[in-house]
Amino acid sequence: MNALLGQVLDAYGGMDRWKRYGKVEATIVAGGGFFALKGVLQDANPRRMTVWLHEERSSVLPYGALDQRTMFTSERIAIESRRHAGAERFAPRATSVSSSRPRSRRIESYQLVLL
Repeated sequence: MNALLGQVLDAYGGMDRWKRYGKVEATIVAGGGFFALKGVLQDANPRRMTVWLHEERSSVLPYGALDQRTMFTSERIAIESRRHAGAERFAPRATSVSSSRPRSRRIESYQLVLL
């Protein structure tokens, strides 16, 4: 562990305290020009961001619709829904989607998932 991380952990109760928590949640509001550059309209509605502290995993709720959320892990990224099929991709880092590929190939890499 580097010295700065050690100081931060010590200031907030040490490694034992860190290990007692599994995840952190925050209310977020996305904004800025990034989504507009991508041609995606972004609203100012608050969303709930959850990040797991001891594994590579995060989620945003709602995403796209009130009953949908994102779920990201190192092995999978998905839009999950409780009412209808969503989309998921396995090994997101291993799969490079080039803009020169036909759009249909991009869609083929997704599978439907129902919670």
